[in-house]
Amino acid sequence: MTSVVEVLGVGDTLARARQQIKRGRIRHLPVVDGNERLLGLVTHRRILECWVSHGHPDDESPREVARDVPVEMIMEKNVLTVDPATTAAEAARLLETFKLGCLPVVDGGKLVGIVTEADFVRFARHYFEWEMTSARGGMRK
Repeated sequence: MTSVVEVLGVGDTLARARQQIKRGRIRHLPVVDGNERLLGLVTHRRILECWVSHGHPDDESPREVARDVPVEMIMEKNVLTVDPATTAAEAARLLETFKLGCLPVVDGGKLVGIVTEADFVRFARHYFEWEMTSARGGMRK
């Protein structure tokens, strides 16, 4: 799980979402209320869909479209979540089964983190690096 640093609030625009996604090099932004309760999720894909469906993607820049669209208009509202006690194996199963890019982690109704595909890729890389190091060490003996 990654502790959530980047979130959006009601009233934020797509322009803000786009800035945060670009700056943080992320693809998912939870939308929360003033009490840090999860309201929805804005994804890089939803932003692209909004821009393309807005009307004239050949004539309008993403920046022009983004400043007019509130995040609540495009956010996914029915978001599958997990709690901090959910195992990594169960989170991976949910991501795979439902073809999701992330699972917000909610504790007592409040957003406390997010599990993403990137978390699992990072874990796999660390595991494979450890495995290679262990194999080399075993050969030297």
